[in-house]
Amino acid sequence: MKPQKVLIIEDEPDLRLILSLCLQHSGYFDTIAASDGIEGIEMAKQQKPDLILIDAMMPRLDGYATCRLMKQDSTLKSIPVIFLTAKTDQREVDRAIKAGACGYLYKPFDPLKLADQIQTIISSKENL
Repeated sequence: MKPQKVLIIEDEPDLRLILSLCLQHSGYFDTIAASDGIEGIEMAKQQKPDLILIDAMMPRLDGYATCRLMKQDSTLKSIPVIFLTAKTDQREVDRAIKAGACGYLYKPFDPLKLADQIQTIISSKENL
């Protein structure tokens, strides 16, 4: 099975690297990365990822606005978006889902479980 291409949209360089390493090490995913929502939208249009992992709080364009814009774009709207953020309040989860996300994961995350958690979210959405 060919690894899925994941676009990581995260403004913290160290965290982008850790996420990339965790996902690539799993064997399930290949990764590309963007440092903010504006760059992320452009990269998604160019690279056509299978999945987008996005942070809620970023400069220039936050994760919620980025997700809404992607879901309004005919070439991007079918790509699943999962939020990965430190915001654990239920209102923030609801806000992400309302913006178009299919799932929500919390920071700090367990690097050894992250790929499986993403696979579980994707699988649960595919079986609906």
